Amino acid sequence: MLLQLRRTTTKYAAITMTNLQNQLAYVWEALNRAVFIVLIMFVFIQLWTAVYESQGATEIAGLSLAATIWYFLIAEVMELGKIRHDERISEEVKDGSVAYTLTRPYNYLAYHFFNGLGETAVKMTLIFLLGLPLVVYYAGWPTIQPQHALPVLLVAALAMLLDFFVFSIIGLLAFVTEDTFSFRLIYQKLVFILGGLMLPLDFLPGWLQPLARVLPFNLTTYAPAKLFVAFTWAQFWQILALQAIWLTIFGLVLLRQYQWATRQLAVNGG
Repeated sequence: MLLQLRRTTTKYAAITMTNLQNQLAYVWEALNRAVFIVLIMFVFIQLWTAVYESQGATEIAGLSLAATIWYFLIAEVMELGKIRHDERISEEVKDGSVAYTLTRPYNYLAYHFFNGLGETAVKMTLIFLLGLPLVVYYAGWPTIQPQHALPVLLVAALAMLLDFFVFSIIGLLAFVTEDTFSFRLIYQKLVFILGGLMLPLDFLPGWLQPLARVLPFNLTTYAPAKLFVAFTWAQFWQILALQAIWLTIFGLVLLRQYQWATRQLAVNGG
């Protein structure tokens, strides 16, 4: 059993490293795509600086201007660094190549996850490093404590996994609808509004906050960003519990959907 686990780990690690090497080979292309973060952060900084100054406040909903600026950098790193594999799944379904990829000696969804990790590692690193000088100039260095780093990284890792589940479900919808663009767009807009990308959940109207906090959208963006700038153990455990619940729900949905999709291929002769 241990030998099988070692072989499986080595196999998927090799997939990640291969994609990582490919990304590093074209790092300048990735850098050109990631440089957009500088413009995004500059606009956010100017906008929220004006908001805080107009309110004459040092804090809004418990967040200082510096914390808000850092929040948006981490939120953008999480959002722009996500594994975007749903389009590849959709294309494979539409052109029929999924019939061949499903027969390869690895789990189809696991392949997309570990293959995407290489690209995600490069994108997240570049986005963070490009936005860092601007954020440090306007907001100074973050105040996160060393003992909080691992819990924040855990929440960020689970946020990526949760987002992967959702995008996998969207990609496999191509078996039914063929074109999944509309589903992807709806999900992205929900993350933008209720996930904390447009503004932290703390800034939403009081009646909307309780709903937004229990929905899965904030767990992929708001959760790691908020814990990074204003960590509390109470909120950490609350977020962790919600992530576990939604991972279980989406995981079961994805499992049934994947089983149905593979049966469809078998019935239709691949």
